[in-house]
Amino acid sequence: MKNGLLIYCMLLTAAVAYLFYKVSKNNSASPKSEIVVPEGKGGNIVFINVDTLLEHYNYYKDLRDILTKKQDSIDAVLKNRGRDLEGAIAMYQKLAGNMSEEQRAKEEEQLGKRQQQLMQFKDDLLNKLSVQEDALQDSLHKHLTSYLKDLNNKTNYHFILGYQRGNGILLANDSLDITTSVIEGLNNRK
Repeated sequence: MKNGLLIYCMLLTAAVAYLFYKVSKNNSASPKSEIVVPEGKGGNIVFINVDTLLEHYNYYKDLRDILTKKQDSIDAVLKNRGRDLEGAIAMYQKLAGNMSEEQRAKEEEQLGKRQQQLMQFKDDLLNKLSVQEDALQDSLHKHLTSYLKDLNNKTNYHFILGYQRGNGILLANDSLDITTSVIEGLNNRK
């Protein structure tokens, strides 16, 4: 039985070696294939560096500032309410020794409700901010795509790709980069 298994393994190894030989022989005999772009078709693909666009696009900066101010406002409100609750808890801890069991239970219940209300208030504010952020992102997308459609009516690009570090496009020829002209066009657009 062991000899049969050994012979079977040797036959499989020989078959795999033969297949590797045939494949490597065929690959070395055939010329390397190249991607051929038909004449007049390759010049209609361009890209925009998204990082650079967002860094210099005034409308995006304005939207980012709006969101930052709202976030700061929410943080300030939550900090104030949190300090108020902490003050109430500290006061309770000071006075708890002089309270009856019933008074302590009632006060702890009220503090627990205040804490739950604060958490609910925080969640509501963050949800509203998230909805506003989504609306601003949609607005940004509409502005950008509207401009690119207008641009494409004049230039007739086949593709306008978004290049961003760490995403799909690993390398792009700088001559295909239209980022600067798009930023100028977007910022000059009313």
